[in-house]
Amino acid sequence: MGDASHPNWSAITTSAFPWEKEALDYMRAQFPSHEPYRAWSNFEFIADDGSLNEVDLLVFAPQGFFLVEIKSRPGVLTGDTHTWTWQHDSHQKVVDNPVFLANQKAKKLASLLQRQRTFEKLRVPFMDPLIF
Repeated sequence: MGDASHPNWSAITTSAFPWEKEALDYMRAQFPSHEPYRAWSNFEFIADDGSLNEVDLLVFAPQGFFLVEIKSRPGVLTGDTHTWTWQHDSHQKVVDNPVFLANQKAKKLASLLQRQRTFEKLRVPFMDPLIF
């Protein structure tokens, strides 16, 4: 199920969030339309631990396999390896660095994929988390 405007991109569902849709549209416009590049956006999976996990974008490229988490928020972003702080107008929001959750999702998805028939004799490529 490819996107009609992009042969190597499959949008499983449409994002309900305008900022996420904008980010996905931006990435799709830059995304190569030739093999071996592939992308799947907006899907969910149930991990071995029973948790429901949402994936914004999964990319396969010669450089690797990437689980991309979209974080869109107005303002100035600062932070460190543990927390991120968004400053907008007079508001400040502090959150855990999203790479940790994206890394957990990537490991859960890789584990699930490894048990699929396609990977019976192959190893699932290492999946890196990315924050966009």
